[in-house]
Amino acid sequence: MAAQPGGRTSQATPQSAIQAHYRLAQEALAAKRYPEAAREFQNILRVDPKSAEALANLGTVQYAQGQYRDAIASFEKALQFKPGLKGAAAFLGMSLARSGRIEQALPLLQKGFQNPINTEWKLEAGLLLGDACQRTNNLSCLQSAVGELERLYPDNVEVLYFSYRMHASLGARAVAGLVKVAPNSARLHQLSGEFLESDSDFAGAVTQYRKALEIEPRLPGLHRTLGVALMNLSMDDGTRREAEEHFRLELSINPNDAAAEYQLGELHWLRNLPQEALSHFTRALTLQPSFPDALIASGKTHLALGEPVQAIRLLEKAVELEPNSDVARYRLARAYQGAGNREGAEREFAEIRRLRASLEALRKIYNQIQEARITAQKID
Repeated sequence: MAAQPGGRTSQATPQSAIQAHYRLAQEALAAKRYPEAAREFQNILRVDPKSAEALANLGTVQYAQGQYRDAIASFEKALQFKPGLKGAAAFLGMSLARSGRIEQALPLLQKGFQNPINTEWKLEAGLLLGDACQRTNNLSCLQSAVGELERLYPDNVEVLYFSYRMHASLGARAVAGLVKVAPNSARLHQLSGEFLESDSDFAGAVTQYRKALEIEPRLPGLHRTLGVALMNLSMDDGTRREAEEHFRLELSINPNDAAAEYQLGELHWLRNLPQEALSHFTRALTLQPSFPDALIASGKTHLALGEPVQAIRLLEKAVELEPNSDVARYRLARAYQGAGNREGAEREFAEIRRLRASLEALRKIYNQIQEARITAQKID
């Protein structure tokens, strides 16, 4: 009760009190003073205990503070009073997931991810959805959720990590299944070779690939894989000739294998036969126009032949496809230099320095999970 001039008094109406508390709550939220915001929403509920909006807002504040059980109660009550309240079901699903009630959370998260209360919470709903799908062994749901997250947030650290974790898990499941159903298959020997090659055990990898070919001599991709492993094992003339034979055998099985064509180009480049190398690189690009290594290799070959303009066209496309490739940018910088474009060259060299500074810490991890390719493009 507040005194007014002339001795009259006035009492705040319920609606004005609600508005005052709501305004204070919003100010507290903007400053991330969550306990204060929660008190204001609780004050609103003392005035109007059936306010679904106040309950949902209180639940959101409780969620932000990690008070998931309290948040669940608030959202469930809000939905009792207003079943269609926007965002409440999504937040209920998120709160349930955070509390470990995954099966209850999953259908709510699926709906919430598609129709979030706002974009700020869509990412969190999607990550929780992916985790719930994985925990319930719902693979189609998992792949769908991760695919959508990758599309919406291609550069988000959490999405990239979760995507890697998912693919690693699915890969492990597939390997276990392969061991169980086909322990003596060519594919299992091939997979064993790939694991050995990733650990730089090239001799072991070659042995496994040979065993696979004994079982299935025309298995697509296997001759090429063996050829690359041989080149990783040794660069003497005899090994190179054997590798070339396998690349040609691969092309006899599959004439459209761009990677085998590219590897033949690299062999000719190593023999200092640039024109022959270029013909193979060009053929690889005809088969697969967006083949970054073949684009880089073609660019470096044109540059070696004194054709920087042709090199620039190819290398600019390679950089467009792989903007974080320091090799592509280095080749492009050299091509710009050859064409007299000093500004373009400096720009690329500056970008290379930036990339190397930011990626050096990740290089070891990256190398561990990449296929070893002796003829992958690199800076000489």
